[in-house]
Amino acid sequence: MRLVTPGDSAPASINRYLLPQERQVIVVRKHPAVLMKPVLFVLGGLILAGVLSNTVAGGEAGQVVDFIWLAWLILLGWFVYEVAEWSVIYFVITNQRMLLTTGLITRDVAMMPLGKVTDMSYERSPVGRLLGYGKFIAESAGQDQALREIDFLPYPDQLYAEVCEMIFPNGKTKSLEERLREMIDAIPKMRTELAAEVTTGNVHDLETRRLRLEGVQSQLDQLVGESGEWHRQAAELHRQLGERVGPDGTPES
Repeated sequence: MRLVTPGDSAPASINRYLLPQERQVIVVRKHPAVLMKPVLFVLGGLILAGVLSNTVAGGEAGQVVDFIWLAWLILLGWFVYEVAEWSVIYFVITNQRMLLTTGLITRDVAMMPLGKVTDMSYERSPVGRLLGYGKFIAESAGQDQALREIDFLPYPDQLYAEVCEMIFPNGKTKSLEERLREMIDAIPKMRTELAAEVTTGNVHDLETRRLRLEGVQSQLDQLVGESGEWHRQAAELHRQLGERVGPDGTPES
């Protein structure tokens, strides 16, 4: 549970989902408090199994006791699985997106572009304030997103300040031209990496490639949509100016 700044190492399970032009900024695991329920179940099951094994009597007591402890071992196995699942959950903030990677067997990567975030807030319950975690709530631009609420985040005060600073840097956003230039500059690197994968034969991770291509397509679609909106506004302004100018080129009163 630490903030990762540029230059620090991060798990390869995260880097594979980043685009070539993306710069990793923050990586944190969920707070261990997410395991409170499994811990309580295991401890409660242990106490219950101990009490039941000491109170069972009769000719078949041995089989009943074996069944009780077998049930607890299954519960313990579920707890180990929950710990392993927690170990692969990462909340990632790059210069372009927020990502939440989950799933030990079936991998799930939820994503929201920073450009679509219109507001960011967070909540801290009494237990969260005591243990040091919080829940982030991201509002998007008029549509449902795969990544809206992220609970059990550590260092919520510091993390919230850093995320807001990235989403709203001094109240300024990059222009459409700057973002298009970044995408264009990144294309040669993407082609080089793809050619290297084909040459070395490392093409087995099709899911990773699909996610990267979907991320690029999402950004391009967003930029194209913004460009079309700007063209529409420019055309509307040109039409209004044309209505105010007479046939001889002089402004109408």
